[in-house]
Amino acid sequence: MASDCVTNVECRMQSTECKVRRRRLLSLCTSSVLCTCALLALSLSDVLAQAPATRNLSPRLTETLREMSQGKAKSKTDSFQRRPPPSIDGPDDLPEPQPGFEEMVEPVPQSEHKSRIELTEPAGEPVLEAPLEYYDSDTFYFQPPKLKAHRDGFFQKLSLSGTWLYPGTEEADIGFTDIETFGVFALPFPIVEWPLVITPGYNLHLLDGPEITDLPPRLHDAYVDFMWLPTFVHRWTMLLSVMPGYYSDFQVSDSDAFRLTGKGIVIFDADPERLQLVAGLLYLGRDNLKLLPVGGAIWRPSDNFAFELIFPKPKLAVRLSSGPGFENWLYGTAEYGGNTYVIERVGGAHDKVTYQDFRLLVGFERRLNYGAGFRLEAGYVFGRQVDFASATGDFEPGDTVLLRAGITF
Repeated sequence: MASDCVTNVECRMQSTECKVRRRRLLSLCTSSVLCTCALLALSLSDVLAQAPATRNLSPRLTETLREMSQGKAKSKTDSFQRRPPPSIDGPDDLPEPQPGFEEMVEPVPQSEHKSRIELTEPAGEPVLEAPLEYYDSDTFYFQPPKLKAHRDGFFQKLSLSGTWLYPGTEEADIGFTDIETFGVFALPFPIVEWPLVITPGYNLHLLDGPEITDLPPRLHDAYVDFMWLPTFVHRWTMLLSVMPGYYSDFQVSDSDAFRLTGKGIVIFDADPERLQLVAGLLYLGRDNLKLLPVGGAIWRPSDNFAFELIFPKPKLAVRLSSGPGFENWLYGTAEYGGNTYVIERVGGAHDKVTYQDFRLLVGFERRLNYGAGFRLEAGYVFGRQVDFASATGDFEPGDTVLLRAGITF
C-alpha cells in the first residue's frame, strides 16, 4: 500500500516537471521569433531610408533592389531593370523574360505624345480603355485612338443643318433661312477599295425680301450625287462625280430646272496621312459660271493641325482637345455660295434667277466616329448679287452676317 503511494507521488512530480520544461521551451521560441522580426524590421527601415524612391514599389522589387545594392542580385532579375515597377505595370510576380526582350524595347520620344496624365491625378475617363505608352517610372502618356472615318456597310451617315442670313433693313436687302439635309451611302464598285458613294439631298431656302423686285418665298434643291473613288495607280486616286438635280421654286415645270453637274479631281498622296496634292475641275452649270478649277494641297503637319489649302474652299483647322471617341476642332474657312433656279415671276412668266455671294466663316466642330458630330459657325457675307435671265430687276444686296448649326449622325 505504501509503495503504491510513493509511485503516484513520483509520477505527479515527473508530470509537473515536464509541463515546466514545455513552458520554458515555448517562451524561448516566442522570444526568438520576436527578436528575429525586430531585426528584419530594422534592416528594412534602413534600406528604405537609404532609397526613398522605392517606398511605392512592390515588396519583391524592393528586395531585388536591396540585393542589387549588395551585389547579390540574381541574373534573371537583371533583364527587368528598365521595365516599369510592377505596382504600376502589372502584378508583383514578374514573368520570365523572353529571349531578346531588351532589343525589342525602344524608348518612346516625348514629342510623339499628345497629352500627359500623371498617375497621382484623376484622368476623368478610364485610362485603361485607351492605349497607354510607357515613358519613365512615374508618368504615362495617353494617346486616344484615331477616329474611324467610315462605317462598314451600306449606310454611312445622315446630316441636317440650318443657316440664317440676316435680312437687313434696306429695300434691296434679302435674307435666307436654309435647311439642308442629305444622306450618304456606299457600295463596292466593283471592290470595297473603289467605293461608289451615293448622296441624295434636299435643301429648302426661305427668302425674306427684297422689296424692290419680286422673288418667290421659297426655293428648292433636290439632287442625287454619284461619286466614284478609284485608285488606279499607287498613291493616285480619282474623284469622279455626276450629280443630277432639280432647282426651282416648284411652281413651274421647266426642263431648265433639271441640271447635270459634276466634278473630276485627281488626288496624289505625296506623304500618306500628311500631304495630299489636289487638282481638277468643277462643272456647276450655273448661268453666271459654268466651270470652276480646283487645285491646292491638304497638309497635316501633325494630328493637331489640318490645312486644306484648296481653291475654291480653303479651310484651316486646329484641334483643341481629344478623348476616347471624340475630337474638338476650331477652324476658319471660305465659301462661294449661290445657285441658279427656275422661278415663276409675277404675272406667270417663267424666268431664271442666279444668286451668288462670298463667305468667310469661323466655326467649332466636335468630331465623332464614322463622320458624326456637330458644328457651329458664324461668318461675314459679302459680294452678294442677284441676276435674272430676263435682266429685269437685277440688284445687289448689302453685306450681312451668317449663323449656322449642323449635326451629323
